Amino acid sequence: MTLGAEIYDEPLYEAAKKVYPQKVRGTYRRLKWIVLWIALGVYYILPFLRWTRGPNEPSQAVLVDMAHSRFYAFFIELWPQEVYYFTGLLILASLILFLSNALFGRVWCGYACPQTVWTDLFLWVERAIEGDRRERIKLDAAPWDREKIAKRIAKHAAWLVIAFLTGGAAVLYFQDAPTLIREIVTFQAPLVAYLWVGIFTFTTYSLAGHMREQVCLYMCPWPRIQAALTDTDALNVTYRVDRGEPRMSLKEAARARAHGESAGDCIDCMQCIAVCPTGVDIRKGSQLG
Repeated sequence: MTLGAEIYDEPLYEAAKKVYPQKVRGTYRRLKWIVLWIALGVYYILPFLRWTRGPNEPSQAVLVDMAHSRFYAFFIELWPQEVYYFTGLLILASLILFLSNALFGRVWCGYACPQTVWTDLFLWVERAIEGDRRERIKLDAAPWDREKIAKRIAKHAAWLVIAFLTGGAAVLYFQDAPTLIREIVTFQAPLVAYLWVGIFTFTTYSLAGHMREQVCLYMCPWPRIQAALTDTDALNVTYRVDRGEPRMSLKEAARARAHGESAGDCIDCMQCIAVCPTGVDIRKGSQLG
């Protein structure tokens, strides 16, 4: 069997395995944290910003006014017949997404995708409570005792709080935020508000907490689109077979080179898999994960 076949010959189906992403440090990880906190800050704070528009006009800076069929974004006011503005913005956003892929590779998936942002947030909570990769693997394998039960309750409670705040923030874009919060707390809000808060809470808790890599692998269309748009000039993290193979330890590689034999730089430490949030093996070529 050829070297390429050894690397890429994989079964068509394999049972899903739980992924335990290991904590990563470095410049790009710090950049990801900056993008994450900015994105979350915009999402949670934006409904509370005020903008003066005149008498009898809503003062919320960004508002989807369903009752009066209006969309407000600071100094912009759009009516239903101006839907072509939305169409133009969506087309522009798509072109920017395609351009960013051609120039920088999978930067959308890695930094700005909402699934990535909330998954990173949930993983941060999980690590803070249960520990890093090794500790989480040991905790899963350990019998149920007080410590394990306490950690699991704390983790899922924190996840549910974040999910509830996410759902609550989502509905604030459709009605005056302070007023709606007061109505929700005093149980005077319309039923549809509670319904949508519940839906967003459930989806956030499920997708970011329990279905992290499954969303990227099976639900999101972008990995398939991105694969079709990738060319030789696109920036992508890939495995150099010519440099990495054949795999062996450092000592074995040193002995092999001393005898004039070929030795690859890959030592099969599995760290590239351990740090990947979707658990892919980069040595198997381009994958949806």
